[in-house]
Amino acid sequence: MSRSPIEPSEYYDQENGGQIPVFRPSMEQFEDFMSFMESIDDYGRRSGIVKVIPPEEWKQSLPSVRSALEHVRVRNPIVQHIYGSKGTYAQTNVEKRRPYTLSQWHELCHQEPHRPPKMRADRTASPLHRIAVPQDPKRQKSSLVQPVSANTRSKAHSSATPAATSTVPATATATAKSKRQKSSDEIALARSDATVPLDFDPYAEDIEQYTMEYCKHLERVYWRNLTYSQPMYGADMLGTLFDESVTSWNVSKLDNVLNRMGASLPGVNEPYLYFGMWKATFAWHVEDMDLYSINYLHFGAPKQWYAIPADYSKKFESIMQNEFFQQYKACPEFLRHKTFLMSPSLLEKYNVPVNRCVQHQGEFMITFPFGYHAGYNLGFNCAESVNFALDSWIEIGKQAKACNCISDSVTIDVASLERPENSRTSEEGEKDVPRPSSNKTSPTKKTNRRKRTNTDNSALPEPKKPATICILCSNSTTKADITTMDGSARAHRRCAEIIPETSVTDNDILQGLDTIPKARWKLLCQICKQRTGACVQCCKGRCYKAFHVTCAETAGLTMIHRGKSVADIYCAQHKPQQQRQQPQQKQHREKKKEDDKSKAASQSKPIRKLRLIAPAQPKPPIVPIIPPQGHTYPMQPIPTFPQGMMLATSAGEMQKGHHQHSNYCSIF
Repeated sequence: MSRSPIEPSEYYDQENGGQIPVFRPSMEQFEDFMSFMESIDDYGRRSGIVKVIPPEEWKQSLPSVRSALEHVRVRNPIVQHIYGSKGTYAQTNVEKRRPYTLSQWHELCHQEPHRPPKMRADRTASPLHRIAVPQDPKRQKSSLVQPVSANTRSKAHSSATPAATSTVPATATATAKSKRQKSSDEIALARSDATVPLDFDPYAEDIEQYTMEYCKHLERVYWRNLTYSQPMYGADMLGTLFDESVTSWNVSKLDNVLNRMGASLPGVNEPYLYFGMWKATFAWHVEDMDLYSINYLHFGAPKQWYAIPADYSKKFESIMQNEFFQQYKACPEFLRHKTFLMSPSLLEKYNVPVNRCVQHQGEFMITFPFGYHAGYNLGFNCAESVNFALDSWIEIGKQAKACNCISDSVTIDVASLERPENSRTSEEGEKDVPRPSSNKTSPTKKTNRRKRTNTDNSALPEPKKPATICILCSNSTTKADITTMDGSARAHRRCAEIIPETSVTDNDILQGLDTIPKARWKLLCQICKQRTGACVQCCKGRCYKAFHVTCAETAGLTMIHRGKSVADIYCAQHKPQQQRQQPQQKQHREKKKEDDKSKAASQSKPIRKLRLIAPAQPKPPIVPIIPPQGHTYPMQPIPTFPQGMMLATSAGEMQKGHHQHSNYCSIF
């Protein structure tokens, strides 16, 4: 169904050529997320990202997140080390092994290394220069000593008694112990599940200071000091701050195509929280499987975004592949690692336009397929993000590539997300499966599944059909050999042992059938393409491919047994044995190649070498020397190189060489 497009109200920084659309929808336009996205899709596909400023009415309806924040922990934030120069950088993330309460994180973000510099009229006194101070050892020493030199240095020189000098280390020791104790208490509090009241107002940040001019100033500071201090980022934390009462644009439950997966993937269809600080960076990337993404800034300082227009995405990829050739050679999808940066100024020298946009508190940023984007945080803030998809993404998803060198790389079986033309009708029908009225009102629509679902309970007592059919899989050829306590259902022993929630007693009784979650019953088997029974999923990272146990065994998938009733199943793509064999096979090939080279060298003919053969030497000529006047000298022979010297190869080929007397003289 084609929808009338919604026009952007303006473009960000339009006076300076900005091309990122900014939408300010009415409440009526804003209520239906899918309809709104379909209406602005053309704009987003061209620009890569868009900004959406929700109606004030929607903002006012949001409940406070203060009580939810009292339970939040910033667990294991990453420390970002950025290396490089002249506009090209690589990022390394090191996980910090300690949690923070939100109050502790807020305090950390406002300390000198991690807070944004203020904009002053006097540039010489600007914090811009102080950012580089910790990196200069000489400056660092002087800056650390200077504040205490006025007191401690005079005391040290004026007093020479041991009592006076001993008080300094005692005080220092006590202070150090106090700091260690405080740090230990803070870590213990952060590791607990206790409710920690906030000692700050999350909405009281001075967001009005982030004017267009100030944000541009911070941008210059960011790129000038990118490799100096290392920021921390509380990224990829599973959770949401949206209340269940929020029905429209609730990031934790958006109406979109990914809801048909029947499985939950953290960060893909389950939202992540991001707690940022000054300079915390997200490098150039596109979303996994070229999906859409939505980012909502709950509170705090803005985020600076960069985006590459879709028309320049291929050229951008080519430039990055050139600059990071070794990484590209190792992994063609290396840009999905989110660890490579190139400055906008350098990209513009390559004639690749870079669009800029600043996201403020209470605003949405939406990224589109093939829209490369990057950015950083301008201070303490909290954002929530998740992926989503429209029906138009299906064809894109079929051709999307995934990174194979990262364990948690996302892959999606796009074919399972497709739906027929009367999709909305069929989806509503599927939701109404348990209702008897649905079968009566629509007898012509795929009634087999509904009849089977509705008649399962009535069919269980029948002795013939369910007596031999496994309730956990679609295999009807192999007899189900165990039963439940009441005899109402049967299952294969292998199915009951492998599925996590079920088990088999010593008396061959099936247990745990009622504890299987509904989501497992809805999984689609990738082999038999049926949703009957209960499936298990691939154990590799975020791969959500599902299989019946018997289907997996029939297909020869890898099953690593961890015990009598526990096994890890891997899909064909993530077969661990194959991954272990690949480096061994490579070493075997390299060794064989070296052996072949050494064997060929030993069998080849020896290299022909030149040797010097001197013929019989003739008698040297006697040359008279005219003595000076008044002196006489005896006649002596002057030595020369043998004439007729010959160079010969091992084959006996002769080559004559003549050495003149002048050559002899020049040597001696």
